[in-house]
Amino acid sequence: MRKRRNAHQKNSLQKNGIKKKAGLLVTIACLLVILVFWGKTTLSKSTSKTSSSDSVTLVKNEGQTYAYLKQTKLTGLQKIKGSTYYFDPSTGKMKTGLLTLDKGTVYFSPETGKMQYGLKKIDGYYYYFTKKDGTDDVVKAYQAVASKLKTKNQVIEGTIAAGLKLVGKSPYVYGGGRTDDSVANNEFDCSSFIAQMYRLGGQSLVYQFAASTTLLAQTGTSQSWTDKTRGDLLITPDDATEEEQHAAIYLGGGFILHDSTSTNGVNISRLNQVINSDVLGTMTWGQLFEQGHVRREV
Repeated sequence: MRKRRNAHQKNSLQKNGIKKKAGLLVTIACLLVILVFWGKTTLSKSTSKTSSSDSVTLVKNEGQTYAYLKQTKLTGLQKIKGSTYYFDPSTGKMKTGLLTLDKGTVYFSPETGKMQYGLKKIDGYYYYFTKKDGTDDVVKAYQAVASKLKTKNQVIEGTIAAGLKLVGKSPYVYGGGRTDDSVANNEFDCSSFIAQMYRLGGQSLVYQFAASTTLLAQTGTSQSWTDKTRGDLLITPDDATEEEQHAAIYLGGGFILHDSTSTNGVNISRLNQVINSDVLGTMTWGQLFEQGHVRREV
């Protein structure tokens, strides 16, 4: 009786062991199926992402162009078949022309809607849109056309050449540029910068220690806004507020060379650029200077 019971127990244990092994094999098989399925799904999603731009369709409706990925309307910046477009975040309509986005000013062709790169002349002003992200670089725009703007006047060209050397290298210092040490350290504000650059060009406009927009407005000869030319001084009106008072050297082609807090020191700007939206709203450099003084020094 005991032998039969032991034999029975032995058989039961063997059967249980077989069942456990079978269960383990089934579990492993299920995991393998899940892993294979997951891998296929991941590969499918990855492929979909890389080929999504080829699946985008441009649709025209009532004179407007939209971009669709299947049934989804796309918005914002979109790269489609190698070209970058912009679609209004609210309506999805394709936007063209000059646009100010987070990174800066960009330009989309009015004919094709594609983002443009390189040198462009738009509404009388020169722009240079970088290949990196299409944003406007004013300094590069000026450099691209500078040879066309140069004169044969040594004083004007010497003055401008001296000032260009400080672009991006001389921070704005209120009241700076009126002592020998300050000048040696390239510490200027708008009026002392102009006085020193003209001095380096070979012509003294005012006493360096007394440079001011008021005194600069009394130098040279007065010119109309429409007759301004390379080397002329652009100076704000006599009744300009403290925040508005400024002076710059006109470079021609719609560019100015100046020292300003809004440009983080000596820099080149376009007359159609907004100065500082936080302080002066939508006012441009051109609007700031147009009602002021244009003084020809040479």
